[in-house]
Amino acid sequence: MMRYIPIITLLTLLSISLPAQAQTTMELFLRGKELLDDGSNRKDIDQLLDARAIFEQILENDSLPTLAHYYAASVSSDIANTLADRKESGRKREIRAHINYSIDHLETAVEMDETFAEGWALLSTSYAQKITVNPLNAVSLRRKYNRAMSRAIELEPGNPRIILLKAIMDYNIPGILGGDKDHAIAELNRAASILLEEVVENPVMPSWGLDHAHARLGIAYMDQGELEKARSSFERALEINPDFGWVINELIPSLEQLESEN
Repeated sequence: MMRYIPIITLLTLLSISLPAQAQTTMELFLRGKELLDDGSNRKDIDQLLDARAIFEQILENDSLPTLAHYYAASVSSDIANTLADRKESGRKREIRAHINYSIDHLETAVEMDETFAEGWALLSTSYAQKITVNPLNAVSLRRKYNRAMSRAIELEPGNPRIILLKAIMDYNIPGILGGDKDHAIAELNRAASILLEEVVENPVMPSWGLDHAHARLGIAYMDQGELEKARSSFERALEINPDFGWVINELIPSLEQLESEN
């Protein structure tokens, strides 16, 4: 079997031996990440598709392919979530196509680098995401989710994005299937604490999560009726990401509705 060089090694080799190409690739990555972040904030599918096209372009150049697969998959996962949130009839096939795209690219990423913990974690959530459009395969997809998440945790147990993704799942899975809301809240707080101190020196590496951790904590506090804590969490999320459309347009209005009823 062909052996693949881990991502960090690839980054080092690229920066040392191919500085001109690395600079071009870096510019593409940064532009793609910028479009991904802004498109996610605005739930702008056209902008997200533009971001995905950039990561596909990087794949064509065969530069840092593992990360390019990861980000292309991230885009499609966000598109699937955006379409699902709109609750428009007749979009199930389109949503499934974006989830399958995400799974295909993440499976490729972890085949290329079996030590890519963040790829395993995102792959696990894509399997879980697919259950929503393919419930008849829930049992097999749940097994795939568990295997991929276990692999991610085994590789990097202290990675805050892995902790965050696992906590989100634990919060939303029914208790009878292994979910645990109290433990999930504790883990969301742990992820937020680690993310606050995290320093990601290479700008193409994954660094997201702190705003999402506080948004998820706000949801949990709303569910518990702790509205002051919920508002504090949402405000903290907006301090980190002032353009966070999910918080601005959906979560805070939901909180205000609850506040008006109490």
